[in-house]
Amino acid sequence: MPFITRFLAASALALSFVLPTEAGAQAADYPNRKITFMVGFAPGGGIDTFARVVAQGLTEQFNYPIVIENRPGAASNIAARAVANAAPDGYTFLVTGNSLAINQTYYKNPGYSISELAPIAFSARDSLAIAVTAGHPARTLNEFMSGAKSSPISFGFGGSSARIASEYVFKVLGKLPATAVPYQSGAPALNALLGGHVDVVTGPIVEIFPQVQQGKLRALAVTGPKRARVLPEVPTLRESGLAGIEVYGWNGILAPAKIPPEIALKVNSAVNAVVATQAVEQRLRTLGYEPYSLPLAEAPAFLKESIDAWARMIREAGITGE
Repeated sequence: MPFITRFLAASALALSFVLPTEAGAQAADYPNRKITFMVGFAPGGGIDTFARVVAQGLTEQFNYPIVIENRPGAASNIAARAVANAAPDGYTFLVTGNSLAINQTYYKNPGYSISELAPIAFSARDSLAIAVTAGHPARTLNEFMSGAKSSPISFGFGGSSARIASEYVFKVLGKLPATAVPYQSGAPALNALLGGHVDVVTGPIVEIFPQVQQGKLRALAVTGPKRARVLPEVPTLRESGLAGIEVYGWNGILAPAKIPPEIALKVNSAVNAVVATQAVEQRLRTLGYEPYSLPLAEAPAFLKESIDAWARMIREAGITGE
């Protein structure tokens, strides 16, 4: 996936509104009360679990509680708008996934501007996986797609990233007669696959991996730039002969845009330290994530790259947003 340009020249972590002496004093005393992680999804999901794992580590590091507040809805736009409008004092953060990047193209008006948010840390990545039932005759993605040329397929999905990747793989790259079947979330999509209601499902590895472990599903390919640690035998799309798409999900932490830069740096360093601990690394990998970290200065470019990559796939697949 090509790197695009750097994001709004250091995203304008636009933090020049705070005087250096004042910001330095704030950072030295930070934090001195509870911090809120606003999660754009319901409790129990992958991003919520990720937020709680990181929050526990930060609580131990900061000696102040990190409170999780779930505000699901509109693919995390509700929570993103709330954080964009919050005080930029370092006590309210958005914990979300790559739906934030997708929403910048998919929604005509997500309810906020991406420039109102400052990317602080990106701490976990995961590929999507394309899976069929364990009893399906296709052993590889090439075999599956060859069969689909003579017999139209239906593909299920339970989220915007899975939908976009599916449409792009099957319709744009594969040029297959394929019918999209949406579900409210990944779980009912997988149930539909297991029940024979759809032929194939694309979804986050964190959702598909347990079913593969149990012998119920067979993963044909993963969408990231390299093989997934938990599915080492499953090739990437590029290894399967489908160049031009490398897609992975991410979990990240963002703040209101005018957060003091010293506080932004302090939180970035603290989150990276938490994710680097053996306990958190193991926990994230158990969930199917790959621990990841970036210095604060590189976070804006990472977000911009993700926004542009998803925008390209949405346009080329002809997907109409909301």
